[in-house]
Amino acid sequence: MNTQLFSSYSEKLRALKNTRVDFAVKVLLGDRLDGLGVNPLNTYLNTLADFPNTEVGSSETLFDEALACVVEQRLPNYTQAVSNVFSKRYSFATEDRVKALDLIAFEKIVVDIVTSLAEKPAMDLSKRSIRPLDAMDVHAALKAHLPGVDLDKVYVTSFVPHDSGKRMVSSSELLVEYLLDHFHHNDIPYHSKGDHQGIYMVAFSGEERDSHPRLVPAHLNELLIRIVPDFLG
Repeated sequence: MNTQLFSSYSEKLRALKNTRVDFAVKVLLGDRLDGLGVNPLNTYLNTLADFPNTEVGSSETLFDEALACVVEQRLPNYTQAVSNVFSKRYSFATEDRVKALDLIAFEKIVVDIVTSLAEKPAMDLSKRSIRPLDAMDVHAALKAHLPGVDLDKVYVTSFVPHDSGKRMVSSSELLVEYLLDHFHHNDIPYHSKGDHQGIYMVAFSGEERDSHPRLVPAHLNELLIRIVPDFLG
């Protein structure tokens, strides 16, 4: 997006605290993990039930673990050899270890998230619901932060890999309809980096020439930080 919605990280963090805790944790985790290629929704903190036995007693996604620490206002203190980060649930196999993220690095990330959201003004940790909305509500909120953008030509398009090695379009929705559908399900979507999603000016296109000149999926997070507080009950 050509025009940034926040002038500094501290301004973004203050605004993020006005959203909802689950979304805030996804954003802060994404800020730290996207660059490592680690998806906190399908990467796991696995912990042995009775060390040194190799039976895994608990297996939580990195997102669920971080969210629990924030909500419980608990600073993690993991033990090497008892817990670690894996690509498979309930695995403690060496080949399933996530090499890009070690346990101590993850612990520090979670500590930073818990601390930053607890600092005054502290975030409301309750699970607030999104109030009933219609397309006009979402359209008006987006226009306030995207002046000059024709929202009738902004499509959120998702892709799935194909055996040929190319991407195939799995869905394509106008931005307003895409967000409204998530809001109707009380969900605030987080958008990670990668080629699984794109913003286009033509529906069901994956062509570079049709890419939106001002928007990419990761920038939608900043838009949501701006508009979601007014939608929470």
